[in-house]
Amino acid sequence: MANFFRTTVSKDIGTTPVDLVAGAASRFTLIGCNLANTTDDDVIVSVTVIDAGAIEGYYIKELVIAPYTSAKIVTNGEKIILAENCTLRIVSDTAASVDAIISYAEII
Repeated sequence: MANFFRTTVSKDIGTTPVDLVAGAASRFTLIGCNLANTTDDDVIVSVTVIDAGAIEGYYIKELVIAPYTSAKIVTNGEKIILAENCTLRIVSDTAASVDAIISYAEII
């Protein structure tokens, strides 16, 4: 089994959900996730995990992020494990309002 440390950056996440960490043949361990509000107003962000059976559940539901601030949703040594065919999805209530930086280990 090979392990690769990776970073994913996604800018201007808005009202269309964005799948950031996904893979059919890989497993992922999320070790950091930062969401930054890039607007002049509060934004409301939700983060869901979709499992291999296409069941979607909230990891964070309707988190309010103040203007020009950020929220770390994976902290203090916490980790999120995504098995094969699982996906991390992020959506905001405001168009082009959130930048996301995710650090993870990919296990192939």
